[in-house]
Amino acid sequence: MVNLVVVSHSALLAQGVAELAQQMAQGGCQLAVAAGVDDLDHPIGTDAIKVMEAIESVYSPSGVLVLMDLGSALLSAETALELLDPEMAQNVQLSAAPLVEGTLAAVVAASSGASLAEVSAEAMGAMAAKAAQLGVSTATPAPHDAEAAKVAPDAQSVSWVVRNPNGLHVRPAAKLVEVLAPFAADLMLEKNGQCVNPRSLNQLAILQVRKGDTIRLLASGAQAGEALDAFMQLAHQHFGESVTTTSDSGFTGVMVPRGAISAPVLQWLPAVPVFLPQTIHAEQIASQQQRLHQALAQTMADLQQLAQQAEQQISAEAAAIFNAHAMLIDDEELHLAMDKRIEQQLVGAESALQDELMAMVADYQALDDDYLRVRELDIRDILNRTLGHLTGLPPVPLSVSSEILLLAEELFPSQMVGLNPQQVKGICLSKGHIMSHSAILAKELDIPMLVGAVGCLEASRNGQKALLDTAIGILKLQ
Repeated sequence: MVNLVVVSHSALLAQGVAELAQQMAQGGCQLAVAAGVDDLDHPIGTDAIKVMEAIESVYSPSGVLVLMDLGSALLSAETALELLDPEMAQNVQLSAAPLVEGTLAAVVAASSGASLAEVSAEAMGAMAAKAAQLGVSTATPAPHDAEAAKVAPDAQSVSWVVRNPNGLHVRPAAKLVEVLAPFAADLMLEKNGQCVNPRSLNQLAILQVRKGDTIRLLASGAQAGEALDAFMQLAHQHFGESVTTTSDSGFTGVMVPRGAISAPVLQWLPAVPVFLPQTIHAEQIASQQQRLHQALAQTMADLQQLAQQAEQQISAEAAAIFNAHAMLIDDEELHLAMDKRIEQQLVGAESALQDELMAMVADYQALDDDYLRVRELDIRDILNRTLGHLTGLPPVPLSVSSEILLLAEELFPSQMVGLNPQQVKGICLSKGHIMSHSAILAKELDIPMLVGAVGCLEASRNGQKALLDTAIGILKLQ
């Protein structure tokens, strides 16, 4: 993947640009900053050694694009190229694009898997939209053929019209990642000209494949044919989902079980792991990275156990939710990004984990598809569990001994596993969403759930009798 380096006279300016870019990187390309000089009295300036070290820190054979502000930044970048190992330097390109707009355009292109030439072209064309809006005449770069640039000449392809009611949401997408992972082939999944790596669950989510969309898998390499065959076999199985094809007249959603029940209220406000952000010293980098990896390994073990428990208690479809969670967290690029935060920002494991996963949450929340957007809850579920291991406060399961109506702000999918419908007669959430995995699990458990009941916690008390009627969507306190 192409990575980026931002060179500026001002450390504050570069950090601001990097912060904007990271919100759009979608966990994709890496970005390093080389800005300012080590002089407390005169911090404005550039340093060729810093630029060289920044390039080395994010170097990839796919290439590195360097964006600069002006003046000595260009000279420092050119000097850095001369200082680099020649084999590395040949894969580094200096861009004449505007720093802010160019960086934002480049990070989006790089995160989608574009080549160095394509990323450079996107950066150079970044001013076109602003110029058009202001009515200013400017030269617009000629469009490039992304498919021709990315796909080998001998690439083969197959197409499929997606019939899954909710498109390739997390579970069928996770199945696709799993099926394609073993093949020695270069693969891309294309929809409407946008291409992503089908071995990345996060990139598949960003592609927003909906019912009725045509997707095309392009493959080249030694096992291209086998990969295409496996894709088509999985597609005919609707990516592991049961799909009714007798009616295509509308969008099929997931309804929470309906019913009316009465029971005493139990407010559940489980502790959320908290930590104080800390700045670490360079000699602590390795130990913090080790802490993070240990916590991630513990979370993986938890998710495997949750998947087994969900399959035994609920269904194989319920278990697939936690298998997908495991795939999300067992991502080498994600681990590298968190390690880099620790190393470059000198922050503890907790901060690196939270910053990286909350950036992923923001990516999901920005989607315009409700079914995909609410998957941000799954990311926060993983974050909560891993922070628990880091802080020594792992999630505590709900324990009840009598029939109750469970009231909470929201419930993570993992908190649904183990709930006994004979005791938890209904659930009322002040937040939540009917399309969340928590609501899907409530349906499979046959536990009525009401979501979005704002104020229910503040108006109720433990032990108070209440009537939950999900048929008309109301909680009545008695």
